[in-house]
Amino acid sequence: MSYKRAILARGLGTFVLNCVIVFFALAPLLWGFSSSIKPTDQILKVPPEIIPSEVTFAHYRTLIENDVFRYMGNSAIVSAATVLLCLGIGTFAGYALSRFAFRGRNFVMVVVVTVMSIPIAALLVPTYTLIANIGLLDTRTGLVLLYTAYELPIVIWIMLGYFNTIPRQLEHAAMIDGYSRFETLRRVILPLTGPAMIASGLFVLTSAWNDFVVAVVMTSGQAVRTLPVAVYFYLGFFGREWGPLLAASMVSMAPIILIFILFQKYFVSGVTGGSVKG
Repeated sequence: MSYKRAILARGLGTFVLNCVIVFFALAPLLWGFSSSIKPTDQILKVPPEIIPSEVTFAHYRTLIENDVFRYMGNSAIVSAATVLLCLGIGTFAGYALSRFAFRGRNFVMVVVVTVMSIPIAALLVPTYTLIANIGLLDTRTGLVLLYTAYELPIVIWIMLGYFNTIPRQLEHAAMIDGYSRFETLRRVILPLTGPAMIASGLFVLTSAWNDFVVAVVMTSGQAVRTLPVAVYFYLGFFGREWGPLLAASMVSMAPIILIFILFQKYFVSGVTGGSVKG
């Protein structure tokens, strides 16, 4: 009985600890959403109300009147294009590094790891000069190329680790059946890498969608302004009107949270799949 009680107590303790962690993780989000649908005079009310006594969507209407959908569209276009480019290049690069032995392979892997360790802020000045010289300043194309350059190494690294877990015997068997190297990759290997591609895509999507530093430096006009930069300008435009600011924050976070909830199973398996040699 004492052993069963110990197991029960340990399980109960773990459950309570998890509940506390979840509470502290979700409390800011719940408070932010609750405040975004409160009248302005109730947002800073003490004690705060998690469930508002009066609900209003005036703050969200204010965002719509201030072109929030345009900024969301810019963020969506830039993020989606970055994900497609990174996955397209990173998948083939990871496969090449995993399956082929060529001169300079180790050097390429060192470069990939090194680039991942360099903070974006350290490269802003030369990057700005480069983008300005090629005429891509204040364009979506410029942002996509920059985000791709910054995020491609992590995609290569995740895909490389995942390809290493796939037995080479699968490729040998496919080639014996008459498949070419490309057909083997397309029909046999790529269908197995779904979790890794989803995990890589979520990494890139989250980074590109939430980026502020690069976007605020590389863009100046409203036509290509992304949502995080728009939220920053809302701070100066609305001043101490916390309702629209909190509504803008909720709008900015909602797509990423929803996508992660939908694909979290694949995200976990994709990230951990390359950590063990198969």
